[in-house]
Amino acid sequence: MYAVESPRFFRDLPVRYKLLVSYSAFFILALAIAGSVVYTLVRRTIEADIERELNNSTAKILDMVRTSITVSIKNHLRAVAEKNREIAEHFYSLHEQGLLSEEEAKRRAIEIFFSQRIGETGYIYCGNSAGEAVVHPQKGVQGVDFSYFPFVREQMSRKEGYIEYDWKNPGEVAARPKALYMTYFPSWDWIISVSSYREEFRTLINTEDFRESILSLRLGRTGYCFVMDGKGNLVIHPKLEGQNYFESSDATGRNFIQEICRQKSGKIFYSWKNQDEEVRRMKMVIFNYVPELDWIVASSGYLDELYGLLPLLRKCTINRHDVNGEGEVY
Repeated sequence: MYAVESPRFFRDLPVRYKLLVSYSAFFILALAIAGSVVYTLVRRTIEADIERELNNSTAKILDMVRTSITVSIKNHLRAVAEKNREIAEHFYSLHEQGLLSEEEAKRRAIEIFFSQRIGETGYIYCGNSAGEAVVHPQKGVQGVDFSYFPFVREQMSRKEGYIEYDWKNPGEVAARPKALYMTYFPSWDWIISVSSYREEFRTLINTEDFRESILSLRLGRTGYCFVMDGKGNLVIHPKLEGQNYFESSDATGRNFIQEICRQKSGKIFYSWKNQDEEVRRMKMVIFNYVPELDWIVASSGYLDELYGLLPLLRKCTINRHDVNGEGEVY
């Protein structure tokens, strides 16, 4: 009976009451739509901020590691270059004293140069101010003009200092990053250059140089940053350092560690339970790759912490009525 009489009741209402009911219904609907839009926009903003924060943390780690790599390589190559300049100076002094001919002095210095291995495949060579290779361990290279290479022109100009460049040996598919430190011995116009591929200096890296800085980065309440190598060994981690997790899977059986190692850089979601926790929680990880070390640097955070404001926001966008019947949003 009520359902039948309600339309008649509404028709019998005065116009001002009809308008009040209509506008009230419209206002409530508009608030509901507006609340939904606000929630969606704020959620997207929060998601963007979270991803930006994780990206920033990962970039910081990447910068720390790369800076440490560069400093370590530079210092190592510089020490070798300066030691070999002293060797050249020693034999030149013997020549000046009349104890050795100049050719014999050069020969002895070169013999010591070539006896050294830099990294795994690197070596010592000398160019001159004209960009020619005057001392080189590989046959057929000595006397060749290399001045058309940009890094050689930089050597001709600077003669002292550290250089990074890409180089591809014959038979190789792609160029690889190489590091070089040079020092100048003017008496023979030798730019003494110590060079090898950056990836061959892994043993020079001391993780203690940046370990505490990485572990101090926090995301949410319990999120953290970590470093892992390409085989799933945790190089730097707040709790699991030194352990291998290459075979680890989440609650769905997905091997997320192998997925990270395969992708090398990107973003993934997976469930994870710390050793001191009872339940698994969903986690977001953004990671990047350091090819010289075969390391993956990562920033991770739990979604329930990173999105902690959203449940409150959802409540705040629900339409409610107070005791006076007036609609409000809070």
